[in-house]
Amino acid sequence: MTEHNIPIIILSDEDDDEGDFLRSHNDSSVLIVETERNDADVSKHIEELDEDLAITYSQTATVLPHARYDCTLAFCRAEQDVSGPLQDNAKHCDQCFCYICDKLASTCELWTIPGICHCNAHKHSVYWKALRDKSLMGFLHELNFTFDPLDMDSDLRLAETSLQKFAGSLAMKYATFLLGFESPNHSANCRCTCHRNNNSNTQSQTIGCKGCYQHHFKMLEYDYTVVSQHIKMFLNEAMKGNPKACVVMLLGAIKLFVSHTTPGIIQAANTVSETVSKLLWRFMTKVWTILVGFDFSGSFIKQLETFYHKLPRPSNCTLPKSLSVLPWDDPLLSAVMKGQNITGERQAKGRRHQVLFEPLVVIQARVCKLQQQNKYRELARYLKVVKSINNPTLQRMKDLVPLYLCKDGDYSGAVCHMLSLMPGATCHASRLTPQQFRAYLRILTSGHAPDVAQEFDAGNGHMIIPDPLLSTKWTPIEGSNSFKMIEVLKFALRVLDCNTIVFADSETWVYLLSVVSSNFTTPDGVPVGAFYAEPDVTYQTVTRDAASAILEELTTTSRIQIPKAFERGYPDQARLLLATQALVLRIFHSQLKPILGIIMCFKFNRWALRWFFYSLLVRPDVLHYLLCCLLEELSDERYQLLQRKWSETEHSLVAYFLCMYFWENSMVLDLNTYPTNSLLATWNEWPNLLQKNVKSCI
Repeated sequence: MTEHNIPIIILSDEDDDEGDFLRSHNDSSVLIVETERNDADVSKHIEELDEDLAITYSQTATVLPHARYDCTLAFCRAEQDVSGPLQDNAKHCDQCFCYICDKLASTCELWTIPGICHCNAHKHSVYWKALRDKSLMGFLHELNFTFDPLDMDSDLRLAETSLQKFAGSLAMKYATFLLGFESPNHSANCRCTCHRNNNSNTQSQTIGCKGCYQHHFKMLEYDYTVVSQHIKMFLNEAMKGNPKACVVMLLGAIKLFVSHTTPGIIQAANTVSETVSKLLWRFMTKVWTILVGFDFSGSFIKQLETFYHKLPRPSNCTLPKSLSVLPWDDPLLSAVMKGQNITGERQAKGRRHQVLFEPLVVIQARVCKLQQQNKYRELARYLKVVKSINNPTLQRMKDLVPLYLCKDGDYSGAVCHMLSLMPGATCHASRLTPQQFRAYLRILTSGHAPDVAQEFDAGNGHMIIPDPLLSTKWTPIEGSNSFKMIEVLKFALRVLDCNTIVFADSETWVYLLSVVSSNFTTPDGVPVGAFYAEPDVTYQTVTRDAASAILEELTTTSRIQIPKAFERGYPDQARLLLATQALVLRIFHSQLKPILGIIMCFKFNRWALRWFFYSLLVRPDVLHYLLCCLLEELSDERYQLLQRKWSETEHSLVAYFLCMYFWENSMVLDLNTYPTNSLLATWNEWPNLLQKNVKSCI
C-alpha cells in the first residue's frame, strides 16, 4: 500500500509458461508508474474479495522505455535468426528500445536489415547477449576485458573511449617506426670500376655492378623514441583521471604496446625490447600503486586479474605472473597489521602454507599509503615480516622500522629492534651511519622525529627512498613517553660496541658527550648543557673502576649491565663519567681527531675534563698525541674563525686542559722536542684571551 492506501498494479513483462509472477517482474525491463489523480476520482465502493485483499482503485499504467522483447506486442524468440524479422518482431511501440544498440527502435538503422536484424534480439539468447555485450563494451571487448556490461559506468566508458583513440594514434606511430629511415651518415667504400671511374656516366653509377652490389643496399635504421614518448604521454594523461578509469587505461595500453618489436637489425630489436620492458614496469608500477591506494570491489579486481593473466609478456620480462595485490582485508595481511600474527606466515586447516609475500613495488605502495595515514605501528609490523625477491631494496625499507616505532612513541621497541640479531644477518645497529646514529640520539632525547616521505620518480617509475633520518624537517611525536637518559646511554654504548664506523667517528663522540651532560635536547637537536656538582674524590675513583668493569663486560659479552648502585647519589655525574670512560677506551684503541670539540663538551663540568685527563694518564704516549693534535688545531686557519667566537669560558677551558700537562709531575715534556718547542715558539702568537688564560693558570 502507498501512503494514501492506493495500491500499485504490477504487470508481467512477458508470457512465460515456465515463469511465475515474481520472476517475470524481476526480469522485466518495464516499469509501471501511476499518474496523478484526485482523491475524488477514487471509487468509494470497496469489494471485499477476501479478508486480506481489497481493490480500491485502478487506472491505466504509463509504459516506460523497455526492450522490444518486453513489449506487450507479440514477440517471437529464436536463438540466432538474422535472415529477416520473425513474425511481428519488426513492429514496435513508441517506447521500444533496441536490445543491441540501446536506443529507440525507431532510430535503429539495423532494425530489419537482413543478416543483422536487431528486431529479433533478446536477452535469452547466447548469440544476442554476446552481441550486446560487445556493443556495450566497445573497444574494451576487443582488448579482451571481461567486465559485465551492466558494470559499464562512466569511468569504464571514459577508459574505452581513451583506449580506442590511443590505439589509433599508437598504430600510426608504430607503422611509421616500422618503415625505418636511411641513415644519412652511412657510406661504404667501393673499389669497383663504376665507382672508381670519376668520368663514368650517371647511369653506370646508379646501377653499379655485381662486384659492388652489396654496397647499393639501403641501410635502414629504426628509432623507437617517438613511439615511446607517445606511450609516456598517454601514461601521464591517464594518471590525471579517476583511479578506476586510470587502472583500466594503463592495463589496456600495455596490451597495445607490449608486443612491439623491430624488424631486421638485432641491435635495434634489443633496444626496442629494453624500452618496452622499462615501459611495462613503469605502467605496472602505477597500476600496483593505484590498486593499493584505492578500495576497489573484489569483482573489479578479479576482472583485472583475469585480463593481466592473459597479457603477452616479452621474453626478458621479470614481472610476476599475477597482479599479486592482497586486499587490505586479507586475513593474513590484516592479522599482521593488527599484531595478531608476528611471523607473516600461517597454516590454515585444509589449506597450503601461506606466507606474506608481495612484489617490491606493492610493498612500496603500501608503505606510502600507511605513511599518509600516519599508521606507523601497522607499518612497522608489516615491514618486519613481509618478504619479496628484491632483498637489498627491501632491506633498506626494513631498516626504517625503528624510525616508524619511534614516530609511534615506542622508543623501547625501536631500540630493541635495532639491537636484535636477525637470522642470517647482523643487527640493524651495526649498519647505522654516524649521521643516522646521531639522529636516533636526537629522537630519543628531544621527543621529535623527522618527517618520512617516499615518492615515485617520474622518469623511470621507481621509488625514491630518501633517508628520512637526514631530513631537516622534524615534528613532535604525539603521545610519546620520555626515555630515561640511562637507557639512551646504554643504547649508545651498545651501538658503539658493534658498529666500527660509528665508533671511529669523532663527531659522534662529541654529540654523545653533549647529550649525557645536558638536561634536555631542543627540537632543533641541540643539547642544552647543565652544570653538575663535582663528586668527592673517593666517588670519582670508585666510579672509574665501576665504569671500566661495565665497559669490559660489554666488550666481551655484547651485553651491558649497569647496577642500580652505580647511579646512587650522583646519577647525572655517573652517566657523564661512564660516557667519558668509554671515550678514554676509544682513544686508547686508535687515534681520534679533531680533539677541540671533545674538550668543549666539558665546558659546564670542568671537573669531568680533569677526570678525563687523569684517566688517560696511564698512557703518556696518548696524552702526548692529544697535545700535538690540540696545538695543530689551535694554529689551523680553519679553527681561527671559531676561536674568535669563543667566550672567555671556552678559552679558559682550553687553557685549563693545556696547563694540566705542566701541573702533572709524571708528565715529562722535553723543551727541545715537539710539541713543547712549538708551544713555546708560538707563545706570543696565540689569541690574546687564550694566552692570557694559559699564563694565569701557570
